[in-house]
Amino acid sequence: MLLAFSLTGASAQIAPELREDGVLYFDGNLPDNAVTATLHAATTVYLHRDFQMALAALYPGQKIELIGMSPEGYLLKTNYRNNTVTGWIHPEDLPSGIDPALFAEAQKNQTHRDAVAVAIANKSVIQGMTPDEVKQSVGRPEQVASRVDSSGSALTWIYTTYREEPQYQYTLDPYGRAVLQTYYVKIPIGQLIVAFANGAVISVEEHTTDPNSPGVVTN
Repeated sequence: MLLAFSLTGASAQIAPELREDGVLYFDGNLPDNAVTATLHAATTVYLHRDFQMALAALYPGQKIELIGMSPEGYLLKTNYRNNTVTGWIHPEDLPSGIDPALFAEAQKNQTHRDAVAVAIANKSVIQGMTPDEVKQSVGRPEQVASRVDSSGSALTWIYTTYREEPQYQYTLDPYGRAVLQTYYVKIPIGQLIVAFANGAVISVEEHTTDPNSPGVVTN
């Protein structure tokens, strides 16, 4: 099978609940979010990537859109008999001459997105995050410094970091009995300094406060 490929701005999105593990989806991972192709030979599309159930027999000249890939094959979307069809083709059906950098870029971008998701879940900051992603992870900064010059824009966000110290006190329950309760007090322990350049994090520094010299910040 031969395909003629091009990039397009149209996006083929797959609902999160329908996304399969082990599949690299192009949506959000390629600059234009989609890869289109024109078939030059009859091609069978399968329902699953085990290629057990044929879904459609596509004709030469039909336009398709690649929306994902896995070690088993390539996931595409097309119109078939007035319906939208999504299915799989074998790896060997993909022609030679396709720039491997296209798929490598999608993989790199997905790896970064996965790393950012982990950082946000752990309330941490990593290089390459956007300001919005940093806010999702650690909230709004307490101090902001910005600069714009011929080399681009630079931004620094500063946060105070804390530890939580348990405190204990007795209170009376509705029956007049003494009950020990625990609550936590936030103790400043240092600073988190996040530097951005041209819309992405370029460095992350953490400093701790010397406990013997309150207010003095040390590395």
